[in-house]
Amino acid sequence: MTTRTPDLPLTLTAGDIAAHFGRLCCLITVLLMAGCSTYGPERPGEKIYRDVVFAAPGGHKLRMDLYVPRTAKPAPVVLWFFGGGWSFGSKGYHVNVRDLTSAGIAVASVQYRMSSTAVYPAQLEDCQAAAQWLRVNGARYGIDATRMGASGESSGGQLAAMLAATEGKSRIRAVCALYAPTDMVELAQLYSKPGKRSLIDKLLGGTIDQKMDLAIKASPLNYISRSMPPFLIIHGEFDGVVPLEQSERLFFALADAGVETQFIVASGKHHWFRLDNDQFAEVSRFFQKHLSR
Repeated sequence: MTTRTPDLPLTLTAGDIAAHFGRLCCLITVLLMAGCSTYGPERPGEKIYRDVVFAAPGGHKLRMDLYVPRTAKPAPVVLWFFGGGWSFGSKGYHVNVRDLTSAGIAVASVQYRMSSTAVYPAQLEDCQAAAQWLRVNGARYGIDATRMGASGESSGGQLAAMLAATEGKSRIRAVCALYAPTDMVELAQLYSKPGKRSLIDKLLGGTIDQKMDLAIKASPLNYISRSMPPFLIIHGEFDGVVPLEQSERLFFALADAGVETQFIVASGKHHWFRLDNDQFAEVSRFFQKHLSR
């Protein structure tokens, strides 16, 4: 299925986008410091496993939180990758697909290394390690990792898309990408400023001129093929951090390759928003469809 939406003109300048991004980073940092990342309790019909260690690259322990529905049979699972410019954030904050447990789907919220600890592709390797760990150990937690999807917001959406691109639809059955970077070269150039390192520079370990090949390898748009799983793409109409065009281009590339894809433009939304009831219902239907037996 392909859902096409009207093209929306981009009116934001590079200066506007940089200003929006700076304000967003400050907002997220303040919320995290204020304790808004505190965990909620278990809900009826589910079990939560906190801080499960799944890898320790270079001695740096990586953990995931598992939200598992109490079902008669092992539940399918969606890996969730948080946003934060690959440089800050937490597996315990803003888990946008948290309520999938009510639909019988487990959620694994994954911590990955920040760019201050390791440069790309370390972050993707951590996501791959989490997926593999669940395939080996998921059954112990009531999870059927043969039915696995991926989702993420912003930088986490880039990682979810790259995980699907590198593992293929036989291992990652479906992806929901929320306002995700898809062309790292274009974004790196957009945020490039003389004498100042952008978040993408920090991720790549150098400027776009120095790390062009790596930026190309980190761009989901460069991996589009029929081997990609179905995609649900959601992006804010007025996103001033990751331009809407990044998701539009991913949508059309997937559709042209014959990949089942749906694109939702969130009316009136900017960057980094919580899914409303209608949007979450669409996400839930999407994963229920593609993670069923």
